[in-house]
Amino acid sequence: MKQSLAAAGSIGAVAIVATLGLSGTASAGCHLIDCVENVYIEKKDVAKHSCEQLWILRNSVYDDAGYCFQSARGKKWFVNDGCTYSDQAEVPLNDYQRHNVDVLAGVEAENGC
Repeated sequence: MKQSLAAAGSIGAVAIVATLGLSGTASAGCHLIDCVENVYIEKKDVAKHSCEQLWILRNSVYDDAGYCFQSARGKKWFVNDGCTYSDQAEVPLNDYQRHNVDVLAGVEAENGC
């Protein structure tokens, strides 16, 4: 059964709040998507996030799944220690992760990010 972020209650709210003040290097831990792995996010859940926040959230999914970032920006935010996949298309994502990446990328595109 699909569950929206709003239905996740305070866990989802805490995860969103945690993303709003990101600075420096991202680390493993709580961010929107891996805090609520059993939740499909909706466009309305992330529509007001900045381009940087959307980018960080989307790429956090790839980081958690073992992607090796190639860009300077990716390397600034994410540590490649223990990464496995150099091709983003080869990173194994579950249904929640794939859905959430697609939603985030769509909002990024709509916002001209």
